[in-house]
Amino acid sequence: FIPKIRTSMIPLTLGMLTLPLNRPWHRPLNCEWRRTIYMSFTLTDHAADVKGALSPMGDAYKVFCNRNLNMDQIQAVGFDMDYTLAEYIPETFDLLAFDGAISKLVDMGYPEAVASFKYDPYAYQRGLVIDKQRGNLLKLDRHKYVKVAYHGLHKMSADERKAVYAQSFEQQPTFTPPEFATVDTAFLLVDASIFSQLVEYKDQHPEEIQHSYATIFKNVRRAVDLCHCDGAIKDAVAVQPSRYIRPSKDLARMLSQLRSAGKQVFVLTNSLYDYTDLVMRFLLGPGWSNMFDLIICGARKPGFLLDPYLPIFQVREDGSLINVEIGGKHAQSVLKQGNIFQGGNWLHLHRLLALRSGADLLYVGDHMYSDILRSKRTLGWRTVLIVPELRDEIERASQLDDLAERVEDLHAQRARLEARLSSLAMQRLSLLQAQAGDQAGDQAKVDKVDESFLSLSQQQQLLSEEYSSAISAHHEAFHARWGRLFKAGSQNSRWAQQVQDYACLYTSHVTNLAHVSPEISYRTLSDLMPHDRLD
Repeated sequence: FIPKIRTSMIPLTLGMLTLPLNRPWHRPLNCEWRRTIYMSFTLTDHAADVKGALSPMGDAYKVFCNRNLNMDQIQAVGFDMDYTLAEYIPETFDLLAFDGAISKLVDMGYPEAVASFKYDPYAYQRGLVIDKQRGNLLKLDRHKYVKVAYHGLHKMSADERKAVYAQSFEQQPTFTPPEFATVDTAFLLVDASIFSQLVEYKDQHPEEIQHSYATIFKNVRRAVDLCHCDGAIKDAVAVQPSRYIRPSKDLARMLSQLRSAGKQVFVLTNSLYDYTDLVMRFLLGPGWSNMFDLIICGARKPGFLLDPYLPIFQVREDGSLINVEIGGKHAQSVLKQGNIFQGGNWLHLHRLLALRSGADLLYVGDHMYSDILRSKRTLGWRTVLIVPELRDEIERASQLDDLAERVEDLHAQRARLEARLSSLAMQRLSLLQAQAGDQAGDQAKVDKVDESFLSLSQQQQLLSEEYSSAISAHHEAFHARWGRLFKAGSQNSRWAQQVQDYACLYTSHVTNLAHVSPEISYRTLSDLMPHDRLD
């Protein structure tokens, strides 16, 4: 029995899913999300199983669509490992990098007081921009205007912020390397925390830290990076992986579904094989490598996606490496000898998977630059961004409906008031033009308009202050410092714009893909310009 499903068309929609007609469903199933990301369809009593399959745990676990994607056309699905297949526990895993980096900084000559720094895994968020030269952390909107800025641990005022970042066009910063760094991945939240605390300490004790802010950031980056290389992290995870990695009961099922649908499934990770094997054994068991058609470790993304001359090595059963040649004719024979490799480049990957084009590959990752932006721009891969923060954002939004409606109401009131002010300004201009043209101007009418304009201007100022207070309260309800992840003021944040531009799909957890058909067609609604929203 195929249940009948009634859908309601709602404007300002994020995305739509359609199950293909040539599959056992026989009929399309449309699921539409409002911008507030609530499901908008109504199901009959017989459709409970369908609803459960699409949304087993609520809106925060759905897959959201920015660009039409027909999974029936996808030949291979690849996954990053860290923060994608493996979801780390920030309260414990991040501390390994934080404590290890602090110890290394002290060894580099930083004051012993640095050892007293504390780590809050939720003090910062992805998408922030680090100004290395000035010691600032910034949140930008989609137009690259700085909406929130901190110097060290202190919030900069609007005047301070604008004095630095809203100067003339010739001096407008680009917010790109080498002067700036973007927090593209959860790994860099540790860098942001240590850098901010060191900036604060340097300002308070300039005689103890004489390095420039840029040098401090360079040292922090090196210290954290060393923790990923020298065993400070890997050794602890090896002893008790369950303390640092969240188990994922649906992971094996998701991989099996994809392969059953005829997709090649692969891992492409920057982690070396020994650590990859450790993590994947915890998640999938000792036979984990048999669940994938291809495994490439030590990939060195984004270089893997850019340099077609990087060499590739095959990983033997004892963990040793052997250099292999993967030409067009040799790829499949090499793959039969073993499916685990290290290094290489995108050409090797495409040959091993016998891909027709980059558009036949769907890659799932968490790193905005190395996983999503670079693969999309350079190779035309289809992309899925993992955004764990979505769970809290959506659940929090559902608790703040009243405040969100208050913000929208104040915004509408202010718009109506400003329209009245504009009308009065035009009336005054017409009266003054009449006087200048020796027509019978009436000064009393001008004075009356001026009086009304002054009164409305005062109301507008009060309403703007009330609106500003309300929108600040709304943002701070999501994050006390930085506000909503996808918003900066009333605009989308720069990070949200990148999600929209480069991620075909995005979702809160990789296993959310297990709750939709691997042959589904993801569809968006038509884009809307402001003039398209006219009544």
